[in-house]
Amino acid sequence: MDFPSSFFFIALAMSPSAHPSTNEAFTEGADGVRIHYLEAGPAHGARSLLLIPGWRVSARVWAQQIDYFGAQGFHVIAMDPRSQGQSSISASGNTPENRAQDVYRVISNLKLTHLTLVGWSQGAQDVAAYVAQFGTGALDKVALIDSPVSAGPADVTETSGMVKQVLQGLGQYARTPEAYSRGMMQAIMKAPPAPLTFDTLTSESLKTPVDTGVSMLVSDMLTTDRRPSLKKFDKPTLVIASGESLLLQAQKAMAQALPNARFVSIEHARHAVFVDAPVDFNRTLLRFIDLPASGLSSSGPSS
Repeated sequence: MDFPSSFFFIALAMSPSAHPSTNEAFTEGADGVRIHYLEAGPAHGARSLLLIPGWRVSARVWAQQIDYFGAQGFHVIAMDPRSQGQSSISASGNTPENRAQDVYRVISNLKLTHLTLVGWSQGAQDVAAYVAQFGTGALDKVALIDSPVSAGPADVTETSGMVKQVLQGLGQYARTPEAYSRGMMQAIMKAPPAPLTFDTLTSESLKTPVDTGVSMLVSDMLTTDRRPSLKKFDKPTLVIASGESLLLQAQKAMAQALPNARFVSIEHARHAVFVDAPVDFNRTLLRFIDLPASGLSSSGPSS
């Protein structure tokens, strides 16, 4: 199978169980769904970090970030979006616009303050939808990881090659979801995890019903132009891209369109840049969070 390392593909590369220093709990999302999350660091830490994973991925993909930022004194939350991981499987509302309402509930319910909101792959669409609906009042900073926000139907012509690959991949996913998931994980990481962990995480990614997974991806990519939301990103924003991304130029263009952005490309890493290059990723994100807002240029990205 051919799996391009585009913004919608996801990697899982960590233990399937939470680390001893990580707590697990549930909170209420929108529409009565239960949102599962992992938590580390002091509950009343001076700074918070909310991590949103990509398509069909458990929050456990953020293991190395949960450990690192928890040890730095952050109140770290990594959430399972609805219909993913241990969160409720929902028959409806599996769009970035609905998941944004879940994000709002998580922030409110857990009383997250001085918050940096991080979205990777599909999670970047959720962040864009969140800002479009709720603004940035609850946020200090934002990070978008290896994904431009969707252009919606315009992507059919503007990135037709990518859209063709996506639709071909969806056909493979619908026919053979387990084989597709295994191939996907192998494609978007430099090296897969140990066999037992790999098998467990493949099974975990299959918790999302196939029909739901298909509709999620179509909603993420092809139904809504989320580029207008970029004008509302009035807090410092970090764009971290894989140097191997097929959408590298699109991510650079997105950073240029943001009012107050910094662009960083991480080489020798595929789509799951924070799994392939955790040291570079964690240090880059921490430096960005520590940087005063006045230290960011409003004229576009820097590297």
